[in-house]
Amino acid sequence: MIKFLFNTTFFISLFFCSILAQWTVVTSPVSDMRFVKVQFLDDSNGWIAAESKVLRTSDAGTTWSEANTNINDTRGFYAISTTTAWICGTFGKISKTTDGGATWVAQTTGAPNLTSIDAIFFHDQNNGWASGTDGLLLKTSNGGTTWQTVPTNITSDLESMEFYDINTGWVGGGSKFIRTTDGGTTWTQVNHFAEVRDIHFLNADTGFVSDTWGQDNLVHKTTNGGATWQALTTISTGPYYFHGVHFTGVNTGYVVGRTMFFLGNHGIYKTTDGGVTWNAQTTNPAPMFENFRSVTFTPNGTGWAVGDKSAIYKLVSTTSAYEEIGTPGDFVLNQNYPNPFNPSTTISFSLPTDGQVELTLYNIQGEKILTLLSEYLSAGMFAKSFDLAAAGLSSGVYLFKLNHTDGNGKMSSLTRKLTLLK
Repeated sequence: MIKFLFNTTFFISLFFCSILAQWTVVTSPVSDMRFVKVQFLDDSNGWIAAESKVLRTSDAGTTWSEANTNINDTRGFYAISTTTAWICGTFGKISKTTDGGATWVAQTTGAPNLTSIDAIFFHDQNNGWASGTDGLLLKTSNGGTTWQTVPTNITSDLESMEFYDINTGWVGGGSKFIRTTDGGTTWTQVNHFAEVRDIHFLNADTGFVSDTWGQDNLVHKTTNGGATWQALTTISTGPYYFHGVHFTGVNTGYVVGRTMFFLGNHGIYKTTDGGVTWNAQTTNPAPMFENFRSVTFTPNGTGWAVGDKSAIYKLVSTTSAYEEIGTPGDFVLNQNYPNPFNPSTTISFSLPTDGQVELTLYNIQGEKILTLLSEYLSAGMFAKSFDLAAAGLSSGVYLFKLNHTDGNGKMSSLTRKLTLLK
């Protein structure tokens, strides 16, 4: 642990990648429910969305609180903080909580009653998207108080979505996949998939899609923002009917899906070579239920997978999973994770050569706020966690800039935005 002092003391942790292979069961406070989504805001604070409940933890899963929702068949979930989240489901419903899930307020979507809203995503407290049956795509700019229908010319269900920033996003379902680079003003259709199940992007260019058609289970990769895709090796012995996919770097990723008893009841598979080969993950105990449905990782490398019959599994790592992003030969500054965040976030970057490094925070007007890091580092890949709320910053959008000066005096700079919610 390295400590840096500013107006307020906050901590920076330097991690190196090392993932353990043992997934262990975590006791759930509810029984025999289908868990559809797991999301962690940081290492401690996480949510699990169930059919008609949400679970929330503030101590890395040691204890969970539960609360009923007003949707009986939840399909999608997204949280931007420990208090504010949205759920969506059948009968065209979206609901919002601002008190950590204790109460939920129904929102007017304008969707037909028989429509299922299957996926939802929010950039911040105001701007969000939702999608569902028959190509339904909705957008809000006021936190969901009102929703606007966005034409897509797609008739298949859109069951998964992810946005890298307010301009760049991807939505898919069935054989249809669309992408935008202008905040949803225009959408481009990409024809490549059989049945899109889940979407995960590391940055604006590199992303992965889980794709299932019968016994053919594929993970597809893009390196140009989703314009074209490469089908990675079929997992012939893997979990049939993929659901969730999550990559912690360009090489290391996970897929979860149906647990087949004659295949060893695994349901979780891992790659360390960018998807060329996959290996079954050991689970303790072996899952005796039908499906894993969602998988995610926290900045410190802890994995979470949830599924049917109230299944919660945890993969504990002593170090970060997010140090892999980027390649050793590139100067890369990745988007902070999570974003938006409260109170802490992780910033990862890679350096092609040894040199002096400065990581600086600015307000949206370009005024310098804090120097987060200033030291000489060897070439390599790094991930550092910052408790910016402890530094006395208010909610808002900030810029973080990475400067690298090599031994010849050549300086390179990269800048990204982050959003702090308090």
